[in-house]
Parts: sequence; C-alpha cells; structure tokens
Amino acid sequence: MSVACTTSSVKKSDFPQSPERRHLERIVQQYAGPRIVTIGQGLYVAVGYGVSNMILVDTGDGLVIIDTTDNQKAARKILDDFKAISKASVKALVYTHSHPDHIFGCKAIYDKSVIVYAHESFMRELSLQGQLGMSGAQRGAAMFGAMLPQSERVAPNISAYPSPVAVQFVFEHVKPDSIVKPTEMFTGSNASFAVGGVEFDLYHTPGETPDHTIVHIRQMDAIACGDIFYPSFPNLYTIRGCSPRPVLDWAEAQNKIIALQPRHLLQGHGFPVHGKAEIKTVLSHYREAIQHVHKLALEAVQGFLPLDEAVKKACLPDHLASLPYLIQSYGCVPYSVKSIINSYVGWFDGNPVNLSPLSRAELGREVIALAGSAEKILVHAEEAQREGRHQAVLELCEMVLAGDQKNKKAMALSAHSLMALSHWTANGPSANYYRSFAEKQMIE
Repeated sequence: MSVACTTSSVKKSDFPQSPERRHLERIVQQYAGPRIVTIGQGLYVAVGYGVSNMILVDTGDGLVIIDTTDNQKAARKILDDFKAISKASVKALVYTHSHPDHIFGCKAIYDKSVIVYAHESFMRELSLQGQLGMSGAQRGAAMFGAMLPQSERVAPNISAYPSPVAVQFVFEHVKPDSIVKPTEMFTGSNASFAVGGVEFDLYHTPGETPDHTIVHIRQMDAIACGDIFYPSFPNLYTIRGCSPRPVLDWAEAQNKIIALQPRHLLQGHGFPVHGKAEIKTVLSHYREAIQHVHKLALEAVQGFLPLDEAVKKACLPDHLASLPYLIQSYGCVPYSVKSIINSYVGWFDGNPVNLSPLSRAELGREVIALAGSAEKILVHAEEAQREGRHQAVLELCEMVLAGDQKNKKAMALSAHSLMALSHWTANGPSANYYRSFAEKQMIE
C-alpha cells in the first residue's frame, strides 16, 4: 500500500465493507425522501426534513408542535408544506428534551404568542451541554461528520423499521441566545394542558437525557416519545461525550409508554409505529436490550472482570440482535457497557497496573527501544494493515507519533486504517469519527 494517500485519491471502493454496513447502504438507497405522514384526523408527523421529526397536531383552535428538527430551514419547509393541509397558526410548542437536533428549528416556529412547554430540568441540561467547550464541539462535529462532504457522511438516522429512512444532520450556526427558552416548565412527574379541546399529558421520563418528556395525546390515542425509542440500539453512551445517562430510567420509560397503551407511537426519528400489540412488543424488546446491557456491565463490576475483556464479550442475545430496530447503527453495545461500568466504579478498573499507567509517549519509547527503531515498529504496522488488523495499526502508530508528531509514514498508515475502519463499521457515529480523523491525518 502507498503511504502517500491524499483525500482526493481515496475512493469508497478502496475499502471493504462489512455485511452490516452494506445492509445500511441498501437502506439508504431505499429511502424515498421527506414527507408529512398523516396519522389521523388532525395528527401529522414530518419525517426526513431534518434529522429529527416534527409532530403537528391541528386541534381545531391552532397547532401544537412537538419538537422542531435540527435546523430552521427544515422547520420552515415543513410549515410551508403543511399549509396545503392546514392554515392553522401555532399556539404551543413542546420540547421532548434539550438535544440540539430537536430544538434548533425553534426560531422558525416561534412568536411571542406561542407557549413553549418543557420539563423544569430542560435549561439545566441545555447549559450542561455547553460545558465541554471546544472539545465537545470538535467531538460532536467528528461524530456527525460536520467537516466531511455530505456524500461521505454516514447518516445518524438509518433504519428499515418500520419503513426505510436515512437522514443527514444539517449544520447551521446557532448562537445560544437564539434558542427559544420554555415559557412553561412543569415540575415533578407530569403536567397537562389543552388546546381546542385536545388534551396533552406531559410525563417526565428520563432516558437519553435527564430532562426527557413524552407527550400523550389522549383523544388521538398517540404518544410522542421523543428519543425514548428510536429504531436503533439506544445511544446509552455517546462518543461526543456526556455525563452518564440514566440507563435504568430509560428502560423504565418503556414501561410507562406500554402502560398508556397507545395505538400510535410517534418517535423522534423515523416513521411512526402503529398498533397496540406491535408497540408493546417493540418497547418490551427495547427495554430488554437496555436491561441486558446493564446486566452485562454490572456482572463485570461484580466479577472483577477486566474492562477490555468485558467490552469484547459485550453483545445482545440473538433474539434481540436480529431485530431491525435494535441494529447498532446509532447506539453501540460495547461503548454502552464501558460507560455503565464507569458509572458504577469510575475510571479505575481495579487492576493496580492501571493506577499510574505510562503515557503513550512513554510506552512508545519502551516499545521502540525493544524493537530497535521506530521504523521497525512501522514495518510491523504495515504488515498488520495488510492483514486487516487496523486497530493494531492505530495503536502502534500512536506510539510512534507520540514521540515524533511529524512522522509521515506513521500518519499515512494511521489515516489509511482509520479510513478502513470508517468503511467497515455499521455504527454511524463511529464511521464519521474515524473518517473525520483520517481526513485530519491526511491533511497534516
């Protein structure tokens, strides 16, 4: 292989794809594009305009909108297209939670007459997202492929269940003061409001975020569940960085929805799920998957299992792994296990070797001294790359680069293996992250 690769010389065909990744590519090809889905009289879901959905409820006395997508352009387009269905003005807006992909379209919808509902913890969670500073911004950009050409990004929202969908994140510059703050924040576990005789019950259901809210639209037998359910293994840990997510609360939230027995489940990503029996089955499987991964992590803690061993063994049982709404296209089982273990015992895994480990540079010097030279390390890395052992390539090159940041051969080998991993993995955030750092290595 040539170590003088550049961004212009790399083609998708240069790298093999896993069967799981090829499956995702087929779903992308089947996706028919954005549309407004009619659920019933007065109830609609706009799917595919942005990376998250917008739910519109025409109450007869104005619109109630649940979530606003990830960008103002998408939100405006939805409202323009919706005029063919209804000319009603917006009366109320509900945020299911504080993640940007559900609230960044808000300015396109809001005026001072609109009441904005959210849980009382919404603003606290929104502010916490900014505490990571530039690190959080850079990690988030890499996870969603913000610096990559759109054709090279892997959409965070790819699923065949219940219908094919594949939607890219749209990146708009949004200042913190341009977010429309809630005007009505409810405390405790639940609250209600009505517009035009249609009642909306809000339930605080921590899950992907501690401030998460589901919306029960009683007269329409529907629940807007935000990110409590979406058709992928849930993102119990996100590689852009976050505080530990309330995993067991997320599982319990499935029980809350099941108990309400909705006929329509309006998810924040992808197409709605219909039928009380189908919804109960899907959410029961989702709950079981979350509980299973939590059990794996807790057993590792209790059994004093080394972290790397616990992560390597982490997987879903076959009857769950085969379900189309539990593919690991967004959430990742090994990442989740690692995060849950950390939430119980912190960074120390119990092995005294890891109390004061060597830095990459220090360990690299030891390994290079053992090998005889950095060049010998890189010759071994080349052989590993030919054999497809790309993680080994990355770790060997990291040791060399820790002591020689401008080693071109190490940078090129690392970039090539990052690209290979980005095309092999079926986890969208990981694929974008690998690719983003590959591009960075190539440029440098």
